Amino acid sequence: MSVPHRIEPVPDHPCEAGFDHGVLRLRVHRPTPDATVVEAVGEVDACTAPHLAEVVQCRLRGAVTIVAVDLTGVTFLAIRGLEVVRRLALLARELEVEFAVDPGSSHAVQRLLQRVPLGCERPGIAAALTTLTVPEQRDRRVR
Repeated sequence: MSVPHRIEPVPDHPCEAGFDHGVLRLRVHRPTPDATVVEAVGEVDACTAPHLAEVVQCRLRGAVTIVAVDLTGVTFLAIRGLEVVRRLALLARELEVEFAVDPGSSHAVQRLLQRVPLGCERPGIAAALTTLTVPEQRDRRVR
């Protein structure tokens, strides 16, 4: 008598299979009404890259003229993460929003971008944008 074997479906995505994956924390800064900086800290891999894409896409579709992704705090950047950033750059071009990636001092990011440049790298832009101060608007009523 044969015993039927139970065949488990193979997950399409490593995250669904319970593989260990990195942690990614995202912070959004709005230094000026026209600019957004998305700061990423941790690992951008196949499991975390979709979250980065979702957050940045929302900013690209918002009322800004520039979106900068700060990868200074990224300790690991997988090819999937780089692919997401490339797609974000294409979406920004389509939406006519300036898009920049700041690799910062992250060796993981710099090493990958040296081998596969995206054309939107702007070292230092995240720090420059976050230190901007917008002058307070004065009351311009005619008296």
